[in-house]
Amino acid sequence: MRMIGSYPFDLISSDVAHTRRVGVHLGHLARPGDVFLLAGELGAGKTHLTQGIAQGLGITQWVTSPSFALINEYPNGRLTLYHIDLYRLESAAEAWGLGLDEYLYGPGVSVIEWPEVALDLLPPEHLWIDLAIISDTRREIQMRPTGPRYRELVAELQTHL
Repeated sequence: MRMIGSYPFDLISSDVAHTRRVGVHLGHLARPGDVFLLAGELGAGKTHLTQGIAQGLGITQWVTSPSFALINEYPNGRLTLYHIDLYRLESAAEAWGLGLDEYLYGPGVSVIEWPEVALDLLPPEHLWIDLAIISDTRREIQMRPTGPRYRELVAELQTHL
């Protein structure tokens, strides 16, 4: 059994529905200005986790990967969800050109897939979430909180999972 408040926080998701439930809990706990960074190979479950976050925020619109649009906004929840996908970008300058700072420091919740390209632009305090494929259905989810807000969020999340 994992001790509450220990970091990083690792868990195994048994299937897509479980990954989404983890996201629902994150969405319930989210506050304005939160930044969740999702890393992992294609098919690891980043968009499924984001769909759960949206559900936890009360967003009823279906969430899809913004791979081609780069940024999808979902304003019909408790907080606006900014779903950002940096996969197609090659530099931090390109990310800056999207007006990334307006989303990261705005009143909504920012979920960024493939954040590695823009590390220098991202807030120093955030929740980094690595998703790794274990099998066709199972995923390892590792959460690394940076800063007191995100340590508190993960500690609270641990009590629900």
